[in-house]
Formats: sequence, C-alpha cells, structure tokens
Amino acid sequence: MMLMVTLTEGGKAEGKVKRMCAPTWSVDAYRTYLTVLFSTSIMAPGIIIGFLYTRLARTYLESQRNPPHKEKSKRSPRQKVLIMIFSIVLVFWACFLPFWIWQLVRLYSSSLQLTTQTQKCINYLVTCLTYSNSC
Repeated sequence: MMLMVTLTEGGKAEGKVKRMCAPTWSVDAYRTYLTVLFSTSIMAPGIIIGFLYTRLARTYLESQRNPPHKEKSKRSPRQKVLIMIFSIVLVFWACFLPFWIWQLVRLYSSSLQLTTQTQKCINYLVTCLTYSNSC
C-alpha cells in the first residue's frame, strides 16, 4: 500500500519538535480527490435523501386524502409531518454544504484574499457546523 503523505518536522515549541503529516499529492490530484469525495459523500447522498424524503412526503399525502377530523390545533398533523421531512433534508444540507463549499473554494480559487486568521476562523466555524449535524 502506498501512502501519499510525508512526515515533516517544524520548529520547537516548549522544547519539543513539532511533527506533522502532509500530503504529497500534486495540486491537480488533490483537486480531483476532493471533488470526487464531495460528489460521492455529499452530493449523491444529499440528492438521494432529498428524492426519498420527497417520495415519503408524497406517499404520506396520498394516504391522508380523507380529511382528518377538525381539531383545535393550528397545524394539522399532516403539516407537521411535512415540516419535519423538509427540516431533515434542510438540516443535512445546511450542516454539510458550507464545509464543502469552503474546501472547494479554497482549492479552486487562486484569488482568495483572506488573512490566515480569517481562514482559520472560517474553517473552525464550518467544521463545527458539520459536527453539529451529529448532535
């Protein structure tokens, strides 16, 4: 098995040598890798989830053709189910899409003029947003 990383040693901090693994891929190979990863792990599942939940909502609506008994609730159970289905799909996209857009923008945009500190903050925020989907 071929590993595409190299171990680099940086300066000393608190008397210890900092070591870090860094990819050895070419820029084009890394772009291709991240683009394929985005397509197969976010876009395809997101489209499939959206399609399946749309079918679920459609099936649910068809099963509820007979109007339910009048209730005093402002929203019918039918509306609640549709809102929940829409929310699931929306939360998936809202949590994962910013992270991947940020990764791809950094990779494909050569004119990104942000300070290192700003890039770190954006990276931290979109990473936290991605992890929040698991909560």
